[in-house]
Amino acid sequence: MKRSIILTAFVIQFSFTFAQNTVTLYDQCNFGGRYQALAPGNYRGYQLGIGNDKLSSIRIPAGLKVTLYEHDNYAGRSVTYAANITCLPTDWNKQASSVVVESEIDPNYNENDYVVFYNDCYSNGYSRTLRPGKYTGAELAQLKQNISSFTIYGNLQVKAYLNNDNLSGYSVTLTTSQLCLSSTTNDKIASLIIEYKPYNPTDPGNTGGNSGSTNSGYVTFFANCNYEGNAIRLGAGRYEGDNLGMFRNDISSMEIPSDLRVRVYINSDYLTGTSYTLTESSSCLSSTMNNKIASILVEPRYGGNNPGTPGTVERVTIYTDTYYGGQSSSLLPGNYSTMSQAGFPDDALSSLQLPAGYRVILYENPNFGGKSYTITASKSMFTISGWNDKTSSIKVIRD
Repeated sequence: MKRSIILTAFVIQFSFTFAQNTVTLYDQCNFGGRYQALAPGNYRGYQLGIGNDKLSSIRIPAGLKVTLYEHDNYAGRSVTYAANITCLPTDWNKQASSVVVESEIDPNYNENDYVVFYNDCYSNGYSRTLRPGKYTGAELAQLKQNISSFTIYGNLQVKAYLNNDNLSGYSVTLTTSQLCLSSTTNDKIASLIIEYKPYNPTDPGNTGGNSGSTNSGYVTFFANCNYEGNAIRLGAGRYEGDNLGMFRNDISSMEIPSDLRVRVYINSDYLTGTSYTLTESSSCLSSTMNNKIASILVEPRYGGNNPGTPGTVERVTIYTDTYYGGQSSSLLPGNYSTMSQAGFPDDALSSLQLPAGYRVILYENPNFGGKSYTITASKSMFTISGWNDKTSSIKVIRD
C-alpha cells in the first residue's frame, strides 16, 4: 500500500510540473475536445497535434506565452497570448496554422529582476510572474482588478493604474513589496508598468562614463536626457528589441565607460539596418537616435595602441573542427537565431571554448527550434552527445 501511495504521489507531482512547463491546445472552446500539450518551441501545422485550422482555446500557465500564426511556417498574421484563452476571437478561431511557445522570462536578463503578483493577500492564491514592461488590462488577464499582494525581486518598482485598462488616468507608484494592498488599491489595479527605479549615482557630480566610475564594464541607458528617468545597465552582448523590454525606442541618454563602445540600431529589433557607433557618454542623444534605438550591440572598445587587441570582456569561441580547429567565430552574450548571425556556417559546430561564468544553449533548428543542448564547460568534441554538426541557432548567456 505504501509503495502505491508513493508512486501515485510521484505521478501527481510529475504531472503538475509538466503542466506548468507546457501550454495545451484544444480544438473546441472552453478547453474541450481534442487537445495537445506543447513545451516551449516552434511548431509547424503538422506538429500541432489537433490539426490545421482547428485551434479554439488554449491553457497557458504563468511564465509562458504563445504566438499564433495564420499560415504554416510562421507566416501571415500573428497574435500573442500570455494567459488562458477560453475561446479565441472570431478572426482567430480555427485559423491558426503554426505556433511558437516561449518563456516570458528571457535568459539574457538577471533572474532577480521580476515581480510576482498574487490575487490574495500574503502571497496566496493565483500567482503570475511578470518582467519589466507595460501590461494593459487585456495582458494582465486573470490579474486585472484582482491583485492583493506582490513581491518585488531586483531594483524594480510598480506603477499601478487604478480602474483603467490602458495605462492612463490615476496611478500610484509602489517601490517595495506589498503583503496586503490598502483598500485604495486592493483589487483595483487594471493595468500596470514594471520599471527600474530611477538611477541614483553614488557620485552625482560624476555623470560621465569615461572617467573611471563604478560603471566600468557596463553601459547605463536612461529613458530621459541628462541621465534621468528609468535606467538599465547592460554589459557586453547583443540585445534585440525583445531583450530591451520597456527601453525599446525609449532611450535618450547613456553613460559609456572607457572599456566599452556601443552600436545602436535605429527602428530595427534585430541588429540590422541603420546604426551608429558611440564611444563616449551622451547626456542627450541627437534627433536621429533619441527614442529610436530598437536594438543594441555592446562590445569591448579596443585600445588605440593595440588595435585588434580585445578588451577585458571574454567571449565564447565556436569552431568547425574538433579540438578547437578549423573556422572559428567569437561570440558575445546574446541570441543568434541563425548561425549566419554568428558569422558561422550552419550545421558545422564541432567544438567550443567557454569562459568561466558562461553557458550556451545549442538548437538543432533556426530560431531556437527543435531539440536543445545546454553546455556549461568547454567541449573539444561532441561525439558522445551526438551534437556534432547539428547546430542551427545558439544562445550565449553570461550567468
